[in-house]
Amino acid sequence: MNSPKRKWFISFSVLVFVAIACSFTAARPPQVLPTSTPDMTMTAVVAILQGTLPTSAAVPTDLPPATQAVEPQAEIPTETPIPPTETPLPPTETPIPPTLTPIPTNTNTIPPTASYAGPGMRTGASVAAVYQSNALSIDGDLSEWSAAIYPAAYPVYGANKISAEADLWANVMVTWDVNYLYVGARIKDDQYHQNASGITLFKGDSVEIVLDTDVGGDYYLNVLSSDDYQLGVSPGNPGKGNNPEAYLWYPENVAGPRTNVSIGVMGTANGYHIELAIPWSLFGIHPYAGQHFGFAFSVSDNDTGSENVQQSMISNVPTRYLAQPMTWGDLTLTQ
Repeated sequence: MNSPKRKWFISFSVLVFVAIACSFTAARPPQVLPTSTPDMTMTAVVAILQGTLPTSAAVPTDLPPATQAVEPQAEIPTETPIPPTETPLPPTETPIPPTLTPIPTNTNTIPPTASYAGPGMRTGASVAAVYQSNALSIDGDLSEWSAAIYPAAYPVYGANKISAEADLWANVMVTWDVNYLYVGARIKDDQYHQNASGITLFKGDSVEIVLDTDVGGDYYLNVLSSDDYQLGVSPGNPGKGNNPEAYLWYPENVAGPRTNVSIGVMGTANGYHIELAIPWSLFGIHPYAGQHFGFAFSVSDNDTGSENVQQSMISNVPTRYLAQPMTWGDLTLTQ
């Protein structure tokens, strides 16, 4: 087996194998298996050796070696939010304060007057004055009167000074026409004394009429105003030389004697009768049927005789108080 022939055969076989191996290697370049794909299956390895790996499955060659640590890179957002370029404006309907403060044109302006208006008729004692078609004779004789009679004997001042009906008592009648307001009264007074006159005539035996000429306009005004009238009438005293007279106390700006009031007086056994014709012009009134007034008829009494003093008063309105027109009654002009 160690003969020269045998040695030559072995050498020749080696040369042939080497030549075949070189020929195979030149035909197919070696395939480098990536070291970073430990999960490849054996089928894939065989496919690489056999040249059957699809060209679309090429392994990237720029991977770092498995032993080189890859530094983690910070994540960069793809888009940075851009803040709005315009600041939102407030709604256009937001009220804008005025640029100028209004200046009052008159710093002395008087505040508006409160309204005291109300019903045109008082709710207290009511008197109906019937229209008088025939002129009355103003002489104190009441026999020609046909008007309704109303009691006027309610004490409204000095009640403790009235001892009995004979001491002080009265009834009243009222009528009217286009020129006058007529008043007639029967009065019981067992002691007649009248020594006063003018502005103080109320300190003797006398009568009084109050009239509110604008009830609806100042219905809730409970103080005297320019449309409230207080008229006093004295029967006079012939023994003292005092004639019958009338005096207006309110309104104060027109106060004074009123000679245009016609007065008729008639003495009786227990007192006197009095008859009045008061011109509507004294009150600034143009009368008409259906008109209403605040009204009260009253009688003052003085029983001393030695001094001028108002001791008591009676009225047709039990609530009558001079300074408070809301306590007065009602007078209605009827046809």
